[in-house]
Amino acid sequence: MWAFPLAATAVSGYFTWLLATQFIERRRPNLAAWSVALAMFALASMAAAVGELAGWVPFTFRVYYLFGAVVNVPVLALGTIYLLAPRRVADVAMVLLAVASVIAAVIVFRADLNEAALAAGGIPRGSEVLSEGVRLLSRYFSIIGFLVVVGGALWSAVKLARKRQPQLKRLAAANLLIALGTTVVAIASELARLAAGSVEDLVFSAGLFLGVSLMFAGFLKTRPPRSA
Repeated sequence: MWAFPLAATAVSGYFTWLLATQFIERRRPNLAAWSVALAMFALASMAAAVGELAGWVPFTFRVYYLFGAVVNVPVLALGTIYLLAPRRVADVAMVLLAVASVIAAVIVFRADLNEAALAAGGIPRGSEVLSEGVRLLSRYFSIIGFLVVVGGALWSAVKLARKRQPQLKRLAAANLLIALGTTVVAIASELARLAAGSVEDLVFSAGLFLGVSLMFAGFLKTRPPRSA
């Protein structure tokens, strides 16, 4: 099932490049946060592809888990905060997230792993490799980030949809696509916990690819249409 993570790496990598380019041109902090978040998606997807192709080792799994299950969605949420909240509030959120992310990285890279589960094949389940305490860390980070991203996107989409300008309608659709992409990744992760074996790998890998692709489509809608 390595093809889906590899495709997700390509999509999120290209997405990262576009956002970084936009940040260089506009110097907007939300674009910087989103580019970092999508770079994390790319790293996690690449780690999953490498693990599937070459076999899982502790370092590969730690990279996959840290950037794919813990810190990526909160950084994506930071972009939403910079877009919608006052700058001072967003700056405080950035500092808090930076500190929390460093702590999370130390915990993930120092955690004991069940290496037998890594060698079992397929994409390893966190429940089989990590302790409950480390997995709770992932849930806290992901749930808070998910609520900020989806709540912010839906709020701004509803607000923009009330306007009559075509450009604002397009931005409303873009926000909804970003929220939908984040939701697809979250749902795929939860469904994968209930599946087993190759079914679990397919659900998660396909959900990751589809979710990143939807977020990518949302970003493309934020760009002004080319004149004929």
